[in-house]
Amino acid sequence: MCGVVGLRKGPKSRSLMIGAVFGGLAFTLGLLPLSFPFPPLPYLKFDLAEIPSFIAILMFGPAVGFISATSHFLALLMFGEWTPIGPLMKYLAVSSSLLGFWAAARITTGMGTRVCSVSLALFGAGARIIVMAMANYVLLTAFFPFFLDLGAKYLSSFMGLSLTTEGEKLFFVLLFTAIYNALHIPFSMIPALLLTRSLAPISPRLGSPSPWIVVVAQSKKS
Repeated sequence: MCGVVGLRKGPKSRSLMIGAVFGGLAFTLGLLPLSFPFPPLPYLKFDLAEIPSFIAILMFGPAVGFISATSHFLALLMFGEWTPIGPLMKYLAVSSSLLGFWAAARITTGMGTRVCSVSLALFGAGARIIVMAMANYVLLTAFFPFFLDLGAKYLSSFMGLSLTTEGEKLFFVLLFTAIYNALHIPFSMIPALLLTRSLAPISPRLGSPSPWIVVVAQSKKS
């Protein structure tokens, strides 16, 4: 009986450990001076911190991916900037992307790696855009309306237009924020896919017989 219990706990413990390692890597990458701003709204930045969580799900599956994102979130709560709003927004962005990946995998099982990869990117971007649009709407209208004015100021300069009404400001700030979120998917996913492909030959040593995305792409629907 004890041996059976131990076997059941093993995979869960390994998933927690691997997820925590990737979460720590995500936090470390976020500290590096390698981010760069999104030109229309320079307070939004592209960074490398999402790549480890993307690798975690592509390599080991949704559970490890979400553990990685959650570990990163907890680290940001303790040591990040704009706590708790900044860490929460980052967590919503990453976790909604992972949720989109999971949904796409359920639909495109057995359709090949290329179809599966494109579907993951599209669903990930779609889920992220929807979740972050709602989160930013609440943030800009209820908690930090000065960010709406700041964003409108940046966009007015970028587009050469005068945004005067609250409706215009909100529409364009949310629109360009959605564009930023859509672009962050390929920015993080392409390196994650390439690294997952490179790690595939040694995946059994890492605790996964084959990368999750490969299993999904090649499995037959039941």
